Amino acid sequence: KVRNTFVIFIVSGFWHGANWTFIIWGALNALYFLPLLLTNNNRKNLGYVAEGKLLPSFREFFAMLNTFTLTVFAWIFFRAEDLEHAISYIQGIFSKTFISVPSFSNGLNSYFIIILIVIFIVVEWIGREDKFAIEKILQNFNKYLRFFSYSIIIILIFLLYKDGTNTFIYFQF
Repeated sequence: KVRNTFVIFIVSGFWHGANWTFIIWGALNALYFLPLLLTNNNRKNLGYVAEGKLLPSFREFFAMLNTFTLTVFAWIFFRAEDLEHAISYIQGIFSKTFISVPSFSNGLNSYFIIILIVIFIVVEWIGREDKFAIEKILQNFNKYLRFFSYSIIIILIFLLYKDGTNTFIYFQF
């Protein structure tokens, strides 16, 4: 089982590109899955986190934070141009800037971006048991307030869009 799991994840990495970064991305995901596989808990968590509750327990929150952190760490390798770029990025994360407020080169206020991220996290948390989170939140609003809310979202998308600098990753294949 362990060998097959590693083969599947590494081949998945190779499928994304013939670069060591994709292979490492696949191997990391295999490593992340390994404890579940070895303890036969890989089918244990198929429902929603904190289903039917407003807030997660400490254990659930820690599990979500751990999953998010490991996933984002693996994405560093997925998005890096090469291993040197990935290692440089990781070194940058664990430098003195680790606890500072980020600054963005495109002139956007860092606090504005952080507030938007928090809003999106709250929206997704509230709507986690439904197909479309934003729809669940706005479904009880009258049609004018709903239209206004969707309009604000569309305007924000256009304001925050960086023309041509971040293409969809699968365009490179």
